[in-house]
Amino acid sequence: MPVYMALKTCPRCGAPVEPGQNSCPNCRAVLKKKSALTPYLVIAGLIVVVIIVVAFVLMSPAPGPGTTIAPVITVQPTSAGTNAGASLPSQPTCFIDITPSKVSSSLIRLQVTSTTCSPGELTGLNVSINGAQAGPLGTNPGASGTFTGSSGTNIVVVTANFANGAESVVLNTAL
Repeated sequence: MPVYMALKTCPRCGAPVEPGQNSCPNCRAVLKKKSALTPYLVIAGLIVVVIIVVAFVLMSPAPGPGTTIAPVITVQPTSAGTNAGASLPSQPTCFIDITPSKVSSSLIRLQVTSTTCSPGELTGLNVSINGAQAGPLGTNPGASGTFTGSSGTNIVVVTANFANGAESVVLNTAL
């Protein structure tokens, strides 16, 4: 008694195709075998893409606490002798590094860790938290202060005042 194998049908024209044939005898469409590995290859490819994206995000530099920001002139000096055509003060060439940390849910500690400013070039550091003035911070390396914010995230901005009248933001961070 002969054994008959089930016929396949062509996905393109619907004609019967004998098992083992690689093309349809009616329309000559190439018949592909489905691999059992295809779903696993797709999943493996997605995992590789996720790993690459995560590695890229983890390896990209992100500014964090203590990031030095170069001074930028933001305010023209004010004095009685200044006229409308006066030029802005020259940009300071020094850097100030301030390390912020949270002491408790509402207390913020700021410490001047280093500065390249010449003596007398930096005249003051003013701290504001969430847009409100919080007070001054010492200008010498090692100077620190504890300031009260709100519980939760606080926006801390430290502005430097220079002897030539320039003013710049030297720290702007969320804690």
